[in-house]
Order: sequence, then C-alpha cells, then structure tokens
Amino acid sequence: MRGSSSQASDCALGLHAPRSRHRDLADRPIQRSACRRCGAAIVKSAVSRRWIVSGLLG
Repeated sequence: MRGSSSQASDCALGLHAPRSRHRDLADRPIQRSACRRCGAAIVKSAVSRRWIVSGLLG
C-alpha cells in the first residue's frame, strides 16, 4: 500500500484520483469530481484520459 507522502506527490504531479461517484453534466461530455486524496475539484472531458484541476480550464 502506498504512503500518504507518495499520494500527495501524485497530486502535485497532476495524477489525481476521482472519488468513486462523479457527476456528468447532462448536455456536455464533461465529468466533474473531487480528488479523494487532496479534495481538489477536478474535471475530465470525453477525449481526455487524465483528470485535471478545474481551475486550470479558466
């Protein structure tokens, strides 16, 4: 099992882990969630493979 310092460094590198339940916007292919490690609001588009912090989108 990974330690908490490793998990914190994953988030610092942009490797966020979404909570098990995320919500989809009905009319858009965007998924929104929160990181289960750091609590940041994260989003993922239909074509993206990576969750990113929602504030980076503008």
